[in-house]
Amino acid sequence: MTTAPRRLAPRLILTALGLVAGGVVGAAIARLTKAGVIDLDALGWSDKAAVLIAVCLMALGLITAVASFNRRAAGRMMDPDEGRPATPGQLALYRDQGLVLFLAGVMMAAPVAALTLFDPLPAPIASAVMMAIVAGFLVQTAYNIVVWRRGDELMRRVISDTGAVCFWVLQGLLFLWAAAEKLNLAPVLSTWDVMTILMGFYLLISSVISIRRGLA
Repeated sequence: MTTAPRRLAPRLILTALGLVAGGVVGAAIARLTKAGVIDLDALGWSDKAAVLIAVCLMALGLITAVASFNRRAAGRMMDPDEGRPATPGQLALYRDQGLVLFLAGVMMAAPVAALTLFDPLPAPIASAVMMAIVAGFLVQTAYNIVVWRRGDELMRRVISDTGAVCFWVLQGLLFLWAAAEKLNLAPVLSTWDVMTILMGFYLLISSVISIRRGLA
């Protein structure tokens, strides 16, 4: 009788934190839009999708990082049945995961933000943004390796399964689209469009696999 509530509590906590983070980010975007700082109507579909995915990634990163500062809450999120306090190593892993997710969101939002805030975008600022993205990518790659090495077998299986599903499904879909595009039967996709589709699909598949494997 107590298993269901114990399983449900961590998910409710994550949901509540996600709603708060999403509300704060949404309110900030609404204020910037109203003030004329950003113009969402001028963005294409892939830019809007990229911003949405970036917000989700940053919110997940913040939630994961916040959870890492509470041993009991982190332990319940990792294992609702046992509910044991997380170990220092598990907390460090949570913080690393949070940083990886947050950096992914920042890097994805950076190009759209730069183009929205500066019209036209000066070459020095574009170069500076690109250098920051490259630096962030290198840091994120290093922490991704750390997460892989520190993660248990279940986490590694989730990462591997997600990568495999995304590769096989997306490579097939992208081939079919490319063939249709070559035959003038489908509109042309830019590399940014493809990247946005890839990230959105990866986020969806990783969430589904994590839930099925019991990591969420």
